[in-house]
Amino acid sequence: MNAAAALAGAGLDTPELRAFIQPVQPEQVALRPASAVMRKMWGKGIQAMTLFDTVYVDPAVLYGPKERLGALVIHELVHVRQWRRFGVFGFLRRYLNDYLKGRRQSLGHRGAYRQIELEREARAVASRFVGSGDDHPV
Repeated sequence: MNAAAALAGAGLDTPELRAFIQPVQPEQVALRPASAVMRKMWGKGIQAMTLFDTVYVDPAVLYGPKERLGALVIHELVHVRQWRRFGVFGFLRRYLNDYLKGRRQSLGHRGAYRQIELEREARAVASRFVGSGDDHPV
């Protein structure tokens, strides 16, 4: 499955969204079920992870309600755009620096994760297209 199919299934594949996530083309972003090992490494509540142009999704979400998957895919497409914008090292540097900054500020794992700027941007874009960013499963 690809991101375009998930967006279409949820009724979220709009010209406005496509313009917003440029240069990412959802047809070229693969959605794959995350392995059990991968899911064990994720923190509680994490349901997907983007690596370059592939999104690994918890199978319960990937094969679950289309609306839930569509909202998650928008969030993850923002991460695809970020990977392209910053490159591997730039993305990882920003992500880890923000996370560690939160931990140094005595935030727990979830608090530090939620204040990562790249995650905040992805939640904001998803909320723009599907509603409150706090309702998203990521």
